[in-house]
Amino acid sequence: MMNGENYRLKKMAHLVKGKRRVLDIGWVQLPNLFLSNHEVVGLDVEKREMLPNYTSSYRGDVMNLPEPFGPGAFDAVVAGEIIEHLERPLDFLRSCHQLLSLNGIIVLSTPNPNSPIERLLTLNLSRNFFYTQDHVVLFPQRWLIRMMEIAGFSDVKLYSAGIPIPFFGLLPFPRPWCYQTIAVAQRRPDAL
Repeated sequence: MMNGENYRLKKMAHLVKGKRRVLDIGWVQLPNLFLSNHEVVGLDVEKREMLPNYTSSYRGDVMNLPEPFGPGAFDAVVAGEIIEHLERPLDFLRSCHQLLSLNGIIVLSTPNPNSPIERLLTLNLSRNFFYTQDHVVLFPQRWLIRMMEIAGFSDVKLYSAGIPIPFFGLLPFPRPWCYQTIAVAQRRPDAL
């Protein structure tokens, strides 16, 4: 697999390494072939052919979780570039919390509104580059942490998913100004 998102995908796969059962939400458009867990389940509103590292695939709405799996079904939930598309992101995070087993983790990525690219394009309110009408909201990093805590997660850590460089894809870049933020958090057992 050769695409500009490999840096982010590898990092997300590394963060769930050692987790037995992983749910990859929104996998159809950009499957993570770096996930090498015992069981990798894909969930998306669309359907696609199975890939070698995915053990099963389900069609479903992320706003109707934990269906079809049930509470505590996964050791990790991966949600790459999903949350910024949702009108009710806090409800989504709470649903992901329910899907996780004790000591389960969530790993998500989302665009960073403080990246130099976003800041530059905001100067003239450009809607031509790095802009999609599918995005509902972007999350500044410290508020992403707060939202995850409200949803029942603890020990939230943020990582850089890099910055896009033409012809190279995503390359390492400091977390405060990265183009995409990766958030990792632990399921808090006493929440919800």
